[in-house]
Amino acid sequence: MTIRSQHILFLVSALLSVSGLIAADNAISFRSQVAPILLEKCQTCHGPASAKGGVRVDSFDFLMRKEDDGDPMVVPGKPEKSDLWKLLVTAETEERMPQKSDPLPKETTEIIRRWIAEGAHFDGTEKSAALVEIVPPRTHPKAPESYTLPIPVTALVFSPDGSELVVGGVRELTVWNASTGALVRRISNVAPRIFALAFHPDAAVIAAAGGAPGEFGEVRLFDFKTGEMRMQVAGSIDAIMDVKFSPDGKRLATAGADHHINIFTVETGARIRHLSVHSDAVTSVAFSPDGKQLASVGLDRSAKVFDIESGKLVSTYREHTGPLYAVAFAPGGKEIISAGREKQIQQWSAADAKKVRTLDEPDVLKFAVGEKTIFLGGANKRLRQFDYAGAESKISFAPLTDWIYAVAVHSGTKRVAVGCYDGTVSIFNLDDGKAVTTFIPSPGYKALDTKSNKTAGH
Repeated sequence: MTIRSQHILFLVSALLSVSGLIAADNAISFRSQVAPILLEKCQTCHGPASAKGGVRVDSFDFLMRKEDDGDPMVVPGKPEKSDLWKLLVTAETEERMPQKSDPLPKETTEIIRRWIAEGAHFDGTEKSAALVEIVPPRTHPKAPESYTLPIPVTALVFSPDGSELVVGGVRELTVWNASTGALVRRISNVAPRIFALAFHPDAAVIAAAGGAPGEFGEVRLFDFKTGEMRMQVAGSIDAIMDVKFSPDGKRLATAGADHHINIFTVETGARIRHLSVHSDAVTSVAFSPDGKQLASVGLDRSAKVFDIESGKLVSTYREHTGPLYAVAFAPGGKEIISAGREKQIQQWSAADAKKVRTLDEPDVLKFAVGEKTIFLGGANKRLRQFDYAGAESKISFAPLTDWIYAVAVHSGTKRVAVGCYDGTVSIFNLDDGKAVTTFIPSPGYKALDTKSNKTAGH
């Protein structure tokens, strides 16, 4: 071969390599392009809760398996033989997907067609994972500039130094001065509703858990000072109801309306435990003081304790008669307190699930654990304080205006905050039970002052 021929061959090879790289770079991504379409347009009717026609598309594995008639939904390399694409573009309106909806835009169906034609490749980490767990974090719409109505307060937490109170809003977190109730700042790109908030032990990061019930759930970590999102740790097919950091800050646990408990490493966001032992929504989780165990409660009326290292079930408490909403370890970690929609809260042994004592307090929806006492709130619109031996505090708090959906306590400043269904937040002193401030954490909302018939800003 001549030197000139060698140069030509080298040039052709180089050009082929470059064109291959370009083709690879332009290839359709299942994770970032196809999966979001399936989540938004298909999963409602073809997910774990419905699976119409026996078809599920909520994971790559489900999408690629054969249908009941033996034919696969997707034939790699052949869109014209793939039902997934054919049902999206058919002219037969009764057969076209999604049903009872306008046909998808051509640019959307073209993404599906190209992905199949290119070989229907998977570029995620785990083919069996739910789509919501592998898609890139979504960018949420902006929060309303001004609220026209107060929204129920379902999550709040004091800042680590106690000077500020963080409250879940509509697609945002709002930060308020804990002494005056004045708005300090707003953190955006948050799920539509927030059901739990937790600060990392280093005080720099706040976790927000929530989602849209029946559609999706997520946990995001934000830099508390800048409001920048650092990481989305968890994704789910339903709202995430609770989130807790381990005492050492290395792990994070979530409770999901999808009936699941998950534990992640905070450093990388990798999931290390997936626990599926509740038969209904899991509403609350709690780490033991030494971080070795995790307690959980759910709407299935059961309370459980797990060993985190092995994932094994330690005990199950079966004495509750109603759905449960709150759980915590008592100081020392040997006993657990759990409560919900019944006439009392119950304290029991973590090791063998034997009852220790009960406290009369009906319809508890939330409680917060202090150094020596526990604060209870719920449907009776009262905030009550008990010690772990069952004795009620002599300090009484003024009655609230609606059901209590959120409670937070800060031992350093000796204050407790409660959030209610009517959208109000009240902060009390622990020494005397007197109110520090009461406000509506809905930026821009103006309530009607019935005495003067004028609007009053909040």
